[in-house]
Amino acid sequence: MNESGEETRKTATRAEQEAARRAHEVTRRAIRRLDILEWVIFAAGAGLATAGGALVAWMASGLWGWGFRSVWIGASLLLFVVPGGIAVAKIKREERAAARRLAELLEGEGNDG
Repeated sequence: MNESGEETRKTATRAEQEAARRAHEVTRRAIRRLDILEWVIFAAGAGLATAGGALVAWMASGLWGWGFRSVWIGASLLLFVVPGGIAVAKIKREERAAARRLAELLEGEGNDG
């Protein structure tokens, strides 16, 4: 029984089950689309890093006479790995902060009861 004295239902109606199924499908579709978008952004970043590395290598080989291919590889890696590393570090820091906040919240609720 609930607070008003009425007996609560333990099973969902057919309409509620259908709504839950549709919500699950919509959620799965959204997750799949976001995964695809993530890979597209990743590929675009890799392409831009490669193009930027080629530009740096072209300028460096013209100015200092360095080998194009080795500078291209090094510059492309730097242009992709350094920003990626910074982004990953930021994400991990935010995840740790969120976990700390959640732990503090749960700890605070445990002390209130």
